[in-house]
This record gives sequence, structure tokens and C-alpha cells, in this order.
Amino acid sequence: MKSLYIIRHGDSPFIQGADDFERPLSEMGKYDAINIGLHLIEDYPRPSYILSSAAKRAITTARIIGEELEFDTTKITSAKSLHNASMETVLEEINQISENHECIMVFGHNPGSSMLASYLTGENFNLETCNTVLLNVEIDEWTQLSKDTCTVKQYIAP
Repeated sequence: MKSLYIIRHGDSPFIQGADDFERPLSEMGKYDAINIGLHLIEDYPRPSYILSSAAKRAITTARIIGEELEFDTTKITSAKSLHNASMETVLEEINQISENHECIMVFGHNPGSSMLASYLTGENFNLETCNTVLLNVEIDEWTQLSKDTCTVKQYIAP
């Protein structure tokens, strides 16, 4: 059985007139990401692949959590296409991941992240910043990931 983490980026201040893609994490966002990473290091599956939106707040969250999990953060895959992406776009990106990876993490934005978790499990999610949902994935290959192929193993909030 595979495992999938869906994680919404950490808290980021809205800055009037600023480029949304370049919004940084707030101090609270950094703190929450560290705490999620410390929590996940205890007794949770370790990712062999991390995929993140290339937006500054998402990739920074991915790097912080990755560091806490002793993941080589230079191997994080970032994709501009995941910035404020639809659920379908996120799913398409996951479908391209090699079946060799048993556990992956995906860092993104709402509403796409919440909609994806809901779609995959049949449950209702509204992920707040840095909220993490760990799913048991009942497939052999990531190309098979689709509606109702997952069950919730754990929901983690900072």
C-alpha cells in the first residue's frame, strides 16, 4: 500500500499589490512547518518523493518539513503548474510520478489541495494553512490514483 501526504502551504501574509507567487511564509508559517515536520518524524512513513508548487510559500514549507524529515531538499520537485492549481492539475502531476515511490508528499494551495483530498477519499476537507492529511493509497501505480482510491490514515494540524 502506498502513502500520500497532501499538505497546504504554511501561513503567508497577504501583501496588497505584491506578486502572489512570491509571497513568503510568515513567522507563524515557519513555526507551523517545523512543528509538522517534528510531528511526522515520530512514527509516520517517510517520503521518497516530494512535489511542491514552485510558489515561494509552498516550496519553503516543503523545504522546512523536508529538512525535519532528513529528506535531501535538493531533490524536491517544484512545479509552477501547481501554483493555485485545480484538483485536476494536481492529480495529473501526481499521475506522472514513478510507481517506485511508495510514499510521496504534495505541497500546494487551496482550493485544489482540499478538493483533491476530498475527491480521493469521499470525505469533506477544508485544509487550513499547514494542515496535513496522510492517506493510505490502495493502488499499485500513481497513474491509477483516482476518485475513492484512498482512505484517511491521519489528519494533522499544527
